[in-house]
Amino acid sequence: MPKKIEHVPAGKFLTLDEIAAFVADAYAAGAKGSDVPHGRLSFGGKVRQLVVTVDEPEQ
Repeated sequence: MPKKIEHVPAGKFLTLDEIAAFVADAYAAGAKGSDVPHGRLSFGGKVRQLVVTVDEPEQ
């Protein structure tokens, strides 16, 4: 079953530190560098949310 890694900002917009934490969490959950994240932006182009779906490894 796919696992959804999602980060929303502590404030109004995601900071660079929060984006780095999202990437670290995604890799820790098994994401690959070729996986494409989806994001939600503000009208001004600032990042408000990042999501990536990671397939769980087969056993």
